[in-house]
Amino acid sequence: MATAVHLARYTGPTRMHVASDLRIYLSWCTERDFDPLTVSRGQVELYVRWLPEIRRFRPSTVSRRLSVVANFYRTCVIDGILEHSPAEHVRRPYVPAESPTLGLSRLQFEAC
Repeated sequence: MATAVHLARYTGPTRMHVASDLRIYLSWCTERDFDPLTVSRGQVELYVRWLPEIRRFRPSTVSRRLSVVANFYRTCVIDGILEHSPAEHVRRPYVPAESPTLGLSRLQFEAC
């Protein structure tokens, strides 16, 4: 029920991607006999560590998947399903900023 309510907030491709990311998290919980609605912050931290160590995801992917999990729990808190989010204080991986330039710098252009 909580998953369906959360996914109802999204449409189209966004809904499909959020559902996919959430399905991975829920499967991870099921494989470890964790109830997603009673997990601790530490268990969410284990999931975040599992993504790059076992699944070999890059930091940007780990960050996105954690955002999906955190938003799911935020919805559960808003809807009164949970009192607090176990993902609230989970440490996010460092994701370097993308290059702010859209093309060559002036010096790079002149070197061509």
